[in-house]
Amino acid sequence: MSSYKVLVADDEPNIVKIMEFELKKSGYQVTTAFDGQEALEIIKNNPPDLILSDIMMPNMDGYELCRAVKNDPNLRGIPFIFLTAKTGLENRIQGYVLGATKYITKPCGRQDLLKTIDMRLRLSEEAKKLFAQKAKTFQGDLSIISVFSLIDMFSIGGWSGFIEMTSPDGKKGRIDITDAMLTKYTLDGQSGDEILPLLLSWTQGKFIAERF
Repeated sequence: MSSYKVLVADDEPNIVKIMEFELKKSGYQVTTAFDGQEALEIIKNNPPDLILSDIMMPNMDGYELCRAVKNDPNLRGIPFIFLTAKTGLENRIQGYVLGATKYITKPCGRQDLLKTIDMRLRLSEEAKKLFAQKAKTFQGDLSIISVFSLIDMFSIGGWSGFIEMTSPDGKKGRIDITDAMLTKYTLDGQSGDEILPLLLSWTQGKFIAERF
């Protein structure tokens, strides 16, 4: 685990110190930043394996930082996790649209923090293996592989493509993804921002995911 580098970006010094202490104690290499602009410079000069970022920060907030990372072809594959007190569904959806695939609520327990980071890093490794195998199409059951996990794979892989889903009652949903960012959502042919929360709530049904 010592080979993994984690960047912690937060404008609260105490939060940064706690995160840095817990992560280093668990064997991670840690770099820190106190605003989004500082974090972006660090990421460009020394890309980490995972980014853990607050949303509300000076100079550049977490959303802007995430957008900048996901817009850079050399960086967009880095797993991005929001560490935040903003837990509303609207905030979560905005993060998913930008390419962040997980929220950790402040304050958080040590075990929850480490479990989330470990899971994202493992997903990153799986995405790299699939990319190396040139796998283009995946299909399965949403009760086994959630729509969140599928979006994770596209985000971490920096992929474009789509996820098509069929609910047990025959409804058809689709999420289009461009360069790891969600761009369009449809349900039975109807599109709109209000569709995404409905699709993200599906836990049963079949899916076909294809990357370009």
